[in-house]
Amino acid sequence: MEPGRLSQVLSLLGVALYAYFLWFRPSQEGIALALGLALGGAALAYGEKPFPVPFFLGLFALLGLLQLFYGHPLFFLLGGLLGAGLPYLAYRLRKPAR
Repeated sequence: MEPGRLSQVLSLLGVALYAYFLWFRPSQEGIALALGLALGGAALAYGEKPFPVPFFLGLFALLGLLQLFYGHPLFFLLGGLLGAGLPYLAYRLRKPAR
């Protein structure tokens, strides 16, 4: 799968999980995981090479700081790691174009 498309899918999955954990099965841990997944997927954009998106990185850092003091930072970081790490892994493992 293309890394850019995978990061978009993970960001949308994070938004859907946020709505699920907010309205249908309230869970603070799930909300933290979903926010981390959504922002982690949006933190890197993929063109020829991956490059950071400053707005989403700043928002991720701000929410991470809030999670550190008032929430569930491990779930937030796990979501961010999955959201940013899986597309980057797909980028690194893809075959080079000839």
